Amino acid sequence: MIFKSLLPDAQIPNVDFATYILEEGKRRFAQNKNPNNYALFDCQSNQALTIHQLDDLTQKFASALYNKLGFKNNDTLLLYSPNSSNFVITCLGTLKLGGVVTFSNPAYNPRELAHQISDSKPSFIATCVENLPTLFEAINISKRNIPLSNIILIDAVEVKHPKLTTISQFYDSRPFPRFSISSFNELENKYAFLPYSSGTTGLSKGVILSHKNIVSNVIQTNIYATLNNWHNDPTQIHRYIGVLPWYHIYGLVICLFSGLANGVGVVSLPKFEMKSFLETVQTHRISIGHLVPPILINLVNEPIVKNYDISSLKFITTAAAPIGKELMINLANRFKEIKIVKIYGVTESSPIISCAPYWNNSIESSGILTCNQEAKVIDEDGNELDVGQIGELLFRGPNIMLGYLNNPSATSSTLDKDNFLHTGDIGYIDEFGNLFVVDRKKELIKYKGFQVPPAELEALLLGNDDVADAAVIGIYVDEQATEVPKAFVTLKSKHANLSESEKTAVSDRIREWVNSKVSNHKKLRGGVQIIDIIPKSAAGKILRRVLRDTYKGDNKLFKTTKAKL
Repeated sequence: MIFKSLLPDAQIPNVDFATYILEEGKRRFAQNKNPNNYALFDCQSNQALTIHQLDDLTQKFASALYNKLGFKNNDTLLLYSPNSSNFVITCLGTLKLGGVVTFSNPAYNPRELAHQISDSKPSFIATCVENLPTLFEAINISKRNIPLSNIILIDAVEVKHPKLTTISQFYDSRPFPRFSISSFNELENKYAFLPYSSGTTGLSKGVILSHKNIVSNVIQTNIYATLNNWHNDPTQIHRYIGVLPWYHIYGLVICLFSGLANGVGVVSLPKFEMKSFLETVQTHRISIGHLVPPILINLVNEPIVKNYDISSLKFITTAAAPIGKELMINLANRFKEIKIVKIYGVTESSPIISCAPYWNNSIESSGILTCNQEAKVIDEDGNELDVGQIGELLFRGPNIMLGYLNNPSATSSTLDKDNFLHTGDIGYIDEFGNLFVVDRKKELIKYKGFQVPPAELEALLLGNDDVADAAVIGIYVDEQATEVPKAFVTLKSKHANLSESEKTAVSDRIREWVNSKVSNHKKLRGGVQIIDIIPKSAAGKILRRVLRDTYKGDNKLFKTTKAKL
């Protein structure tokens, strides 16, 4: 059966994303108690921007891109930077020219960044000074010809560079051809964002999100926000904290753009640090926190929380990674005045699929489908299942991606002929329309919201001189409220008859070798365990479930890393 949202369908306007965010933002901010209240506050530069100032700066950025650098409709810009007001200006300014924005993790190493550059083929890059060494090495690896003139520095605090232009020097006021949506077909098919989502069979994939996809998801999110009274009181000033990275789709669409479109001020932090997070909540009277489990576990456990006044916080949403029942109970007991709700989504759905409404008393539910959303649950043979039956979760709606960039086989295996997205997640929908996610069919590991593809780590391990075969799985660590990657390896014959102490030394050496070659979130925090044989099917597929079931009791390797973002 097809499950439909309990909410009435919303009208999706025939408008480009930048216009929707800025014009809807102006309308909503004008209704506020103080219409001149900032739309964005950058904690790094202490820059405050109203929605009108933000619009003006995006105009000037778009003008410069066009008049100084010759940016054209459909060109791609890589945004490779931490959160800042300049991040937002760059993103919206690029969209005003009909450009496509792809986002990259500032923690990427050159090899990882080179893959994204090769795949997305950006002609322009906006970044920060500290990222330049990695960026230049990645460009060399990718063999892309990107002139220095097409690299713009958007550091939150003004910097000087002998060869590169900074954003404040870059602005222009000359006219430019402002992009606008001319038809519903263009709304549906015009590329806007290109975030990268890791897979289990190789390197990360570019997720093509259209203007319709992301306009729809902001509307879907904000209808839910209105339903739950997040910021319905016009006599109050409401603020989001932008601490989740905006290169991640949850941070970008839900923390940033849904706030701006709702007339809610967004306060940006370049990264999460507990002290600065608490100071920001206290100083700016943050009312809503879109967060992830590792931050929540800090809120529960860190003694310094009691030193700050965070009474302004009324709502917290949690998404991007699984959260356990015990942590939800601890949060509810610790912060009795804060409503804490779960959200479910994936990059391919722009990202939100379901949210827990105010009447939902189940802490294990991920809520109800957002408006305009449909779902199916299927068994392993593709048969549709009924209420309460567990199977793979499929979703359809205006927020579902167009496909994967340059990857038709991955697209066809994820989007079926009826345009249902096969998530690879296992769950069910109960008689009240509540969605429950109980497992993941996909092998993707989620470390604190960041995606870690096992196949990438396995390929790397097989390049080690000591390793004969390898498998990587995710192990959930309660203390950190996250999965961590754990490797199982068999050793080459030269290591036959090792003592236990020698095996420990070899496994430590392998772990250190891998960790030196990958981004922080991909490190083997679960350790490296030497075994006799990697369990595989007759077809040669790694039987990860066997590894999980066999080794889940061996917990001593999984509790050595203190939780941090």
